[in-house]
Amino acid sequence: MVAYSDAFLDAKPTVGYELFSARCKERVTLSEFTGMLTAAKQMYGKAMPIKTFEAQISGELARVTYTYDVPALNQNKEPWAREAGKWKQDDC
Repeated sequence: MVAYSDAFLDAKPTVGYELFSARCKERVTLSEFTGMLTAAKQMYGKAMPIKTFEAQISGELARVTYTYDVPALNQNKEPWAREAGKWKQDDC
């Protein structure tokens, strides 16, 4: 989750896209994702530390809540899916 957050805020689309679930990759192209990350970098500047973290895991699915110093970035029950043993961001 931290790797995805860092890739998103540092505008590293290929790194972040690899942490996207297969379902999300079917819905969002790498080009679209790149645009999202470019906009986030322009708004927030760079990756920042996560202040709080909580995960509710049920089998291969999780809902993750985490916060930053910038409330606009906070995530509440963001969906994640475990694919081939690795957690992937599933909020698309």
